[in-house]
Amino acid sequence: MKKIWTAGAFVLVMAVASTAAAQESAVSTVPPADTGAFKPFVVGAFMSMGMALVVGDHVAEYQLGDNYDEKPRFAGGGGAYFDWYLMEILALEGGIGFIGKGYRVKDEIMNEEVKAWERLIAMEIPLGVKLNIKNFQIGVAVALDIALSGKRKTKSDSDNNTHTWGDDDWDNCRRFNLGPRVTLGYAIPIGPIALVPGLSWSMDLINWAKDEAADADMKARGMNIMFNVGAEFGFGG
Repeated sequence: MKKIWTAGAFVLVMAVASTAAAQESAVSTVPPADTGAFKPFVVGAFMSMGMALVVGDHVAEYQLGDNYDEKPRFAGGGGAYFDWYLMEILALEGGIGFIGKGYRVKDEIMNEEVKAWERLIAMEIPLGVKLNIKNFQIGVAVALDIALSGKRKTKSDSDNNTHTWGDDDWDNCRRFNLGPRVTLGYAIPIGPIALVPGLSWSMDLINWAKDEAADADMKARGMNIMFNVGAEFGFGG
């Protein structure tokens, strides 16, 4: 998780530093009234924090018992994107980002409370469209997810254990997935850039489980709800 925040912070700082020295107008789609300038290209970067969870049946039963209590877990992320505005309110958008996925559960095993976390780091590559109406932004994309690493942590009164996923774990969990990603934001012009706070929702469409886990009727799909803050810069035209 620290690596995600470090990478996201670096991307955001580099974006702000590069745009602060630029002489172009701020946001592409809402040009200053006195110039009428239209900037068809936008580059941006963002950081995220929110919650990750898994929807489906028998999510934790494969590792734990039958009476588990599943809850969301904190997740972070970040990334960068490029918008190509076909007109002042409509753009094609592509990007790349990193996001934490997984879940946490609580169970009671042999009269002892056990807590467990599944933590995955995935790379997202979304491709979609964005509407920008008076600085309100709505993005809809299909995102390819590539799981880069996984870790399982268990904690009880008598024992703490952290396990980094190996080949045996990945044999039962897909590294590649696909799903929708929806973003909402509002661009606030500040000098040559715009700050863009917002929300995003994403979900995997393909069952995580494969091989033995799928045979055990495990059905799990990752979902994230994130708060985002970023900066973007319009140029060209």
